[in-house]
Amino acid sequence: MKKRGILIVMFIAIILIVPLISAGFFESTWNKITGMGSSTSPVTLNISVTSGAPTVYAVYNLSSAITLTDAPSPTFIVINFSVTDPDGAANLNNASAAINLTKAGEELRYNSSCAVKNYGGNYANYTCNVTLWWWDASGVDWKISANISDLGGNIRINDSNFVTVNTLTGFTMSPSTLTFSGIVAGATNQTPTNDPLILNNTGNYDVTINNVKMNATDLVGETNQGKFLWASNFSASIYTGGNIECNITASATQMVNMSDTAIANTILSAGNYTMNDGTGQENVYLCLRKVGVELTQQQYSTNQFGSWSVKIV
Repeated sequence: MKKRGILIVMFIAIILIVPLISAGFFESTWNKITGMGSSTSPVTLNISVTSGAPTVYAVYNLSSAITLTDAPSPTFIVINFSVTDPDGAANLNNASAAINLTKAGEELRYNSSCAVKNYGGNYANYTCNVTLWWWDASGVDWKISANISDLGGNIRINDSNFVTVNTLTGFTMSPSTLTFSGIVAGATNQTPTNDPLILNNTGNYDVTINNVKMNATDLVGETNQGKFLWASNFSASIYTGGNIECNITASATQMVNMSDTAIANTILSAGNYTMNDGTGQENVYLCLRKVGVELTQQQYSTNQFGSWSVKIV
């Protein structure tokens, strides 16, 4: 018990004595007792301060909607944008100037090698060429993103502008002539030797189901015009094999003379048909389901009532 009391008295005595001794003396004495050196060390700072990052303050040259070029040609558009940098135009990284066009669900369209048009003081202007394609979707919501960075790595983007792409409707079809060979009176389920009709979507309009239509006409004998191959004896289908294109009770569509008839299940979506993998394409297979037994040997053609036609709606 005595030892504990002595310790307490000594601790209190130190507390009372400390204020009477100078701080420097105590610190020096303490460092000598503990073996510690100085508790401070000088630090040199060297900081370079610039005025700020660049600003993309204007994007222009797209005051009107874009009308795409019909396939297979691309569409080239020019977009300019202007930049200011408080550290001077020389602080801009010209190689970083770029334009992006984006729309939900569509491919990115961009140019990452814009050219400097005007340059001086704190300002610069850039000209960018961007390539669009015929299958790029129509709409008012194509976002324009102009971006650039300075030599300090500060990146700035202006994505407050939008451009409209107009609807482009069109398609091509081949072959233009279908040939049936070796046809005899009374024959059934005959198909052309150069099937199918290949439809290529040359625009950005998605042709939805059953909106490819065929207008057929009766074929008239070129020698004896009193003989006919009736349009209603023909059918069309997107399927082939096992004479399915001839089966109007299944998926094939029976033609109607001089009438736009929707071919069942046809779809012609927009896309890059040049890949020839079915993208942006639809195939139509024809069948002559019945050749009348009354027909005589001669050529039967569309010369009298006009060619058949295919349309999209």
